[in-house]
Amino acid sequence: MSTSSRSQHIRLSLRSRLVVPEEHRTTAPDGTGRSPLRSPAAADVLVTAAVLGLSIWNSLNNPYMGPASQWGNLLLAAVSALPLLARRRIPEVALLVALVAKVLQFAPFVLPFAFYAEGAYRGPHSRRTVWITAVAGLLVALPRNAESWTHPRLLLGGVLVNFVLMVLVPLLLGLYMGERRAVLAGLVERAERAEREQRLLAEAARAEERQRIAGEMHDVVSHQVSLIVVHANALATVAHDPKVTAEAAEIIRTAGRQALTELREMLGLLKNGPGPEPAATDADSAAAPADAEGAAVDRIAALADSSRAAGLSVALQSEGTPRPLAEQVERAAYRVVQEALTNVHKHAPGAPTDIRVAYEASTLCVSVTNGPAARPADASPDGTEPLLPSGGHGLIGLAERVRLAGGDLTTGPRDGGGFQVHATLPAPARTAG
Repeated sequence: MSTSSRSQHIRLSLRSRLVVPEEHRTTAPDGTGRSPLRSPAAADVLVTAAVLGLSIWNSLNNPYMGPASQWGNLLLAAVSALPLLARRRIPEVALLVALVAKVLQFAPFVLPFAFYAEGAYRGPHSRRTVWITAVAGLLVALPRNAESWTHPRLLLGGVLVNFVLMVLVPLLLGLYMGERRAVLAGLVERAERAEREQRLLAEAARAEERQRIAGEMHDVVSHQVSLIVVHANALATVAHDPKVTAEAAEIIRTAGRQALTELREMLGLLKNGPGPEPAATDADSAAAPADAEGAAVDRIAALADSSRAAGLSVALQSEGTPRPLAEQVERAAYRVVQEALTNVHKHAPGAPTDIRVAYEASTLCVSVTNGPAARPADASPDGTEPLLPSGGHGLIGLAERVRLAGGDLTTGPRDGGGFQVHATLPAPARTAG
């Protein structure tokens, strides 16, 4: 399994543990996907209503428990439960009211719920505050009459009931739930961050692939169409010779078919993404793309032949023993010569051109050198612009292609006229597979 596939599998596995399955979700009316019964506000209302009911029930059964009259104690018991509505934001307020209710004995049931809120919603942020409230709960749980202090067993039993069950257990349970909620929130955030990073990486990869395919399309269109335009322009001067005209037409047809074949393959990648390549037909084999398997010098020789047929004086020199190289290096070497020859056709028509391919121990050196133009560049039929206009981006894209292949590109004019393009590429032999 590749690294990207393994990371995607881990991310999906983590999300499957953290996210509720679709069939078990209840979509809220606001479209958030959260059940209305599980929203924080609804939970606070339910808890407050339950404590309010218990407080009223206890006050009705013990009407004189409290500092006021029967109805006054009932009202105090009901009011003491209302601060639980704000237990998530200000749990200390609810706890203070609960401690007062416990001391004055008009609502004892508010205390455990207030301590749970303190542990659950204040605990993850301030442990010191939680333990201070626990000490306050211990002081409230201690008996306030002298007789209880003279009976150790009665004192111990009262403390256990009032402190452990009413204070310590709810507080520890709240701390556990608060920490669990924080851990789950952190895991969800990490999963979402990993998903965002994966999406950004995918977008960057798509942008890089689009840029690469755009560069390929520029190379194909620029070179092949330049040859087609040059040969089509020459047809006007050889129209009287049927044999030469037929040869020029065949060259135009071959160049056009090759350009269409390469463009069709690249457009297929844009539409469908990488996939199994279709079986080549005889026509496709005759116009095989430039990136077919083989040593770079063999494919560069075909470029030199097509430029000679277009009237350019091209000499090809190969040094060293040709060997198969990495596909990226093969493609870069081919595109260096292709772009250089295209520029000679555009800017220095008829200039003598030398192509040198040197296989060294660990590098491949490719250089294309041309002399001054033998004649002015041809103009379009209306004479308003050159016959082969230039976009000015060829050498920039070529330098980026060579850099991605791990090499260096040097371009510039020569002393005495002409231009030189020189590329040095890493050339370790390609291993099987």
